[in-house]
Amino acid sequence: MLKVLVTVISLLIVAVFILFGFKAFKSRTGEPAGIIDSRLTKCSSKPNCVCSEFSNKTHYIEPFILPAVVHDSDALITILVEVIEASGGEVQSIIKENRYIAAEFSSRILGFVDDFEVRIDMEERFVHFRSASREGYSDFGVNKARVQSIISELEKELAKIEE
Repeated sequence: MLKVLVTVISLLIVAVFILFGFKAFKSRTGEPAGIIDSRLTKCSSKPNCVCSEFSNKTHYIEPFILPAVVHDSDALITILVEVIEASGGEVQSIIKENRYIAAEFSSRILGFVDDFEVRIDMEERFVHFRSASREGYSDFGVNKARVQSIISELEKELAKIEE
């Protein structure tokens, strides 16, 4: 009886790893949503995305307000790329004329990919963020925490300029 129970549990564990492994592999084949009508793409109805360009209870996160010391979007892009990479992200594209950065973050264990996007609005003095999981339903707050962490690191880097 014990041997049968151990076998069933082992098979269930293997099945879960195969299912999640397939989803993790599938999540590596996507790409960031990008910009639509000069804004970051709106989140889907799933609670695995945050975006500062569209306000609703489930997905909204505050944009970063640029301090007066920032005058050059190219220099800000350089700082953001450094912060993203230091946080474990891999920058996929930079479109300077749109002031846009796309990056990927992968989960440590199964390699699920999250898309992380930044749009700088020098006129309104905001840095907008979108972070979304490619697969799955919930992200357990990972994308929101990632944006907050990036903002915190960005604040530290910009404070160095002010000194």
